[in-house]
Amino acid sequence: MPLYEHVMIARQDLSNTQAEGLIEHFGTVLADNDGKLVDSEYWGVKTMAYKINKNRKGHY
Repeated sequence: MPLYEHVMIARQDLSNTQAEGLIEHFGTVLADNDGKLVDSEYWGVKTMAYKINKNRKGHY
């Protein structure tokens, strides 16, 4: 199976536990579609280089 990398950015108004819950949710979505989440990293709230939908920061 090919290995794909993905970076997900969540809105800054989510709590840390909600952002980590999104990671778990997408891991189950991958598993339901015969995929596997090999590794995940939570980088915290970071400042983006430019605004996306009026947001300057996001959970990475």
